[in-house]
This record gives sequence, structure tokens and C-alpha cells, in this order.
Amino acid sequence: MKRLSRKIPRGGRRNKRTVEQFALLLRNNMTRAEEVFWKVLKKKQRAWKHKFEPQMVVGNYILDFGCESLKLGIEIDGRIHDRKDVKRNDRIRTRRLNKQGWTIIRFRNADVFGRLSHILNIIEEVSIE
Repeated sequence: MKRLSRKIPRGGRRNKRTVEQFALLLRNNMTRAEEVFWKVLKKKQRAWKHKFEPQMVVGNYILDFGCESLKLGIEIDGRIHDRKDVKRNDRIRTRRLNKQGWTIIRFRNADVFGRLSHILNIIEEVSIE
């Protein structure tokens, strides 16, 4: 299976339509950790007031999962996020989203596979406030 780049393709203008099209592509090609997380979150959130959606577009950014009413973004990070340049980009991105009123929570792929109930408890606590 061909590996899908998780970055918005360069070249051309980055407009809302381009970002939304790329978000749809990502939604249809989730990582294994995102698939597992979404399957469980989708069921769990039925009892919550606030709803999350996968690959939510916020400006020029795509959150792995986002809740508009809470302005809460959830990022599921793989090993690539251990790289210095990616960490730097993550910090910049988070700061920009924070300035727009968004809170970003980051979890590791390993957390999804090993501590999923803990992740969901954290999100549920934030969601019911």
C-alpha cells in the first residue's frame, strides 16, 4: 500500500477548498491509530453534549479530531513527531491555533493502543464541563 503524505501538497494556493479536499483525503486514509481512536470515540461521544469530527479544518490547518463547540483539537502523533523539525512545526501550529481560541491535546499512537480508556476519560472530563 502506498504511504500517504500527511502534509498538504505544496504548489498552488492554499485556499479553504484545497485544505478541505486534503482533509477529505486524510479522512479516507486515516492512520491505524486514528482509525482505532475514531471507532471508539464515535461510539463514546453519543452520550456527550459536544461532538468531535475527524480531520476538522480550522483555517489552513487540519486537526486529527476537532470539536467546534469546545474549540478542542486532538492530535494523535506517531514517531515522526519525535523529529526536531516536526516538533518545531507542531509548536508553531499549536500556538497559532491557541491564538484562535483552540486548545490542542496531543496523544501518542502508543497511548491509543495501550491507554485508550485513559485518553477517553481525559476527553470526557473536558467535554462535560
